[in-house]
Amino acid sequence: MRRDLLAWPAAALIALLCAACSRSAPPRLNVLLISIDSLRADRLGCYGHRAEYAPEVAVSPNLDALAARGVAFDSAWSTTSWTLPAHMALLTGLPDRLHGVVGDEYVLNPQRRSLAQELRDAGYATAGFYSGPYLAPKYGFGRGFERYESAMTPLEQVPAERLEALRAQLGPAITPKTLEDRWSHLDVTSPQVNAKAYEFLQQQAGRRPFFLFLHYFDAHYDYLPDAAEPGLGRKFDPGYTGSMIGENWYFNPQVFNPSAEGDRRQVIGERDLHHVMALYDAEIHWVDRHIGQVLQKLQDLGVADRTLVCVVADHGDEFFEHGAIGHRSTLYEELTRIPLLLYVPGATPPGMRVRPLVRIYDIAPSLLDYACGGSLAESTGASLRPLIEGEREAPRSVQQRIYGKLYGRVNVRDGYRDGRYAVLRQLTVDTDLTDEHSLHLRQRQWEDGSLRFDVFDKGTDRGEHVRLAPADPRYREALAAACAAHRDTEARARRLPRLHPDPAPPLTPEEWNNLQQLGYVDVNVPPEDMPPPRLLAPFPPPCAD
Repeated sequence: MRRDLLAWPAAALIALLCAACSRSAPPRLNVLLISIDSLRADRLGCYGHRAEYAPEVAVSPNLDALAARGVAFDSAWSTTSWTLPAHMALLTGLPDRLHGVVGDEYVLNPQRRSLAQELRDAGYATAGFYSGPYLAPKYGFGRGFERYESAMTPLEQVPAERLEALRAQLGPAITPKTLEDRWSHLDVTSPQVNAKAYEFLQQQAGRRPFFLFLHYFDAHYDYLPDAAEPGLGRKFDPGYTGSMIGENWYFNPQVFNPSAEGDRRQVIGERDLHHVMALYDAEIHWVDRHIGQVLQKLQDLGVADRTLVCVVADHGDEFFEHGAIGHRSTLYEELTRIPLLLYVPGATPPGMRVRPLVRIYDIAPSLLDYACGGSLAESTGASLRPLIEGEREAPRSVQQRIYGKLYGRVNVRDGYRDGRYAVLRQLTVDTDLTDEHSLHLRQRQWEDGSLRFDVFDKGTDRGEHVRLAPADPRYREALAAACAAHRDTEARARRLPRLHPDPAPPLTPEEWNNLQQLGYVDVNVPPEDMPPPRLLAPFPPPCAD
């Protein structure tokens, strides 16, 4: 044996000995990672929520029970407010600055490693089932999964009358692909996710350890709980007598009107708005029910006591708290604070609450740590285990960003958060310096020419509505912390291999039309006029170096 080892190439031997999860003993735990798209933390019972018009009905009984068995994190944050980069951070352990997949035109560089790859290489059976278009494998999500499949309903299985109604709504420019993507906002996919999960679990239970990733999309707008179960919406708002519905939520002129500045002005009345939020609760309840069924399946198969369970969201949704609806618009709390629940058999104290700030990119390192003692070599995230075990450690902070367009305008923002402060800023493209290879960003300024930051003291302003004045000592303290975090992140970036995300395959006209219908791209720019993917522009530092 010694002679055989010495004959190995050095690099191969090092890779073998430094595998993420040690092969010296069988991995201890299965891993079930569940992502709920567009779920605000403050809409779950375990975070204090009760249905406004039906307080006797539990919105999230199964997730509440999971929190009671394990750990709930009270200050968990995403890196952004939309699906694609948030999920990439979740599955790579990297913030958006480092994984680089911040827009539709990018795919994860193949030299970056993911949680699924590490667990597969450690001998795990790996499967992922997703139900929203931004989890498609073309962005790099399928790497490391032996099975990675969509649970969305194929168009040929959609009732003909529903398709005809959609065609009439979308107009003459509709294509089959446009129809398919618009249908994803109306589809009911949780049963299909569960069916695929049951099949995989039935095959793997008792054979080899497994990693199962499930993505639930039904809580995402449009808010149509009665499409899932007749009467479910009324259950959460039994006294409503108005006419507002949740269909076409993002585009309904009865909900908002664009202003001259390009923002969206609220038109919907407060009672109608709260009715739609009750429909949102109903859809969360529907997803919660299906998660409960998967957890029961683990019990039925006799593997629950050997299965780590983690439930998280990618981002939240806004209901005019800061002047808009939906997501991918800003980085305020309602969009970037996320629920995070973790149950590790024999390791997580029942009902524990963790109050210090944690990040979505801490999850992959944590799952590897608990499952098999491994780690992600490049990860900026850190295992949550020390926090759970009561060890003292330096407080964490999170950096956030959006890189794209909103209502036809460039929308580039970043943010910093720690246990007390939030520092948010909006940047613009300096068109005088823009060329075909990269974008050059500059920061918005106050009237006196000073750089503009929106700084909030979370200790006194949880909802982030009262901006601190630049002369306030807290403003300067928060900005100094944001500067230090920016420098640290850039230093980490310089230590990592200099990899750009790869360009994703170009959007076809049909795909471009799809994204227009979903509100994700500028409706005034046809796909043939779009420039090629640009190198990611460096964000200007929030302070002088």
